[in-house]
Amino acid sequence: MAKLGYGTWGLGGLDYGPITEEKALGLLKHALKKNINFFDTAPLYGNGRAEKIIGKLFNTHDRKKIIISTKAGMLPHKGFDWKQDFSVSNILEDLDNSLHRLNTSYIDIYLLHNPDLKLVDISKIIELSKKLKKLNLIKRFGISLRSPLDFNSIKKLEGIDALEFNFNLLDQRALDIKLFEKLFKNNIFSICRTPLCFGFLTDKKLKKKNMSKNDHRKNYPIEQFRRWEEGMNYFKNFLKKDNYLKFALNFCLSHKFQYVIPGMMSTNDIDSNLIISKSKKISNLELNNIYKQYKSFDKNFFVTNKKKILKKKLIKNEL
Repeated sequence: MAKLGYGTWGLGGLDYGPITEEKALGLLKHALKKNINFFDTAPLYGNGRAEKIIGKLFNTHDRKKIIISTKAGMLPHKGFDWKQDFSVSNILEDLDNSLHRLNTSYIDIYLLHNPDLKLVDISKIIELSKKLKKLNLIKRFGISLRSPLDFNSIKKLEGIDALEFNFNLLDQRALDIKLFEKLFKNNIFSICRTPLCFGFLTDKKLKKKNMSKNDHRKNYPIEQFRRWEEGMNYFKNFLKKDNYLKFALNFCLSHKFQYVIPGMMSTNDIDSNLIISKSKKISNLELNNIYKQYKSFDKNFFVTNKKKILKKKLIKNEL
């Protein structure tokens, strides 16, 4: 079953609210002390701040015992007005900057950051990645998918070692295309992101009006908030004695990923998630029943809300 990793988007101090560098570094050290050694990051997280904080770990910790996944190609932007550059020159510049910020000579997993695969020359980038591997600058190359469904746009899997994608109780699109079986068959390293659906599966009452001005979640349309809020009601019968956080995280950990990477903003988050990771995993039979319940929710939500939704594509493209 999957291992627990650490998603460091929140440690950038912008898109999930402010956090001091001292606290962020303390959280990473606490995670390492608890044997969490996989850290997923990106240059965009706090405009390089998250990478810099991870890099400070190597002043006191053995680099060989830490696995780093970072990304390339996404440029600074606001909301969903994404600006990207997946040219060879920009990828090389991103890599050089990440290596410097991370205080390391190599990246374990190097991912393209949410590319539109219809517009990117993946074959050219794969050839570049082969050269970077020979130079020992990266160990694995892959893609952080904009949407799980974008997997179908990849014509050749040769040269792709890793994929990162959204998956959680309220977004099981990966199952619709049998993504997990394909990754396992092709020996592709898998990273499950957003296991707690941006915090909506933690029993916290998240409201737009209560979020900080830079919180990226404020950019979602109100229909998306409604989808997440209504979706939680569909799985109450599966909770038993668990709270939503425990159930949702264990749901993802019960699948055959390499890593599941929730964001963790306190030592209590780290400790409680570790306890959950050691829980009895959900059986395949129950996972199938959960998927059926998800499909029922997915269908009914659009039937009852179709007059309120301007663009179904917008709502379905959960990031």
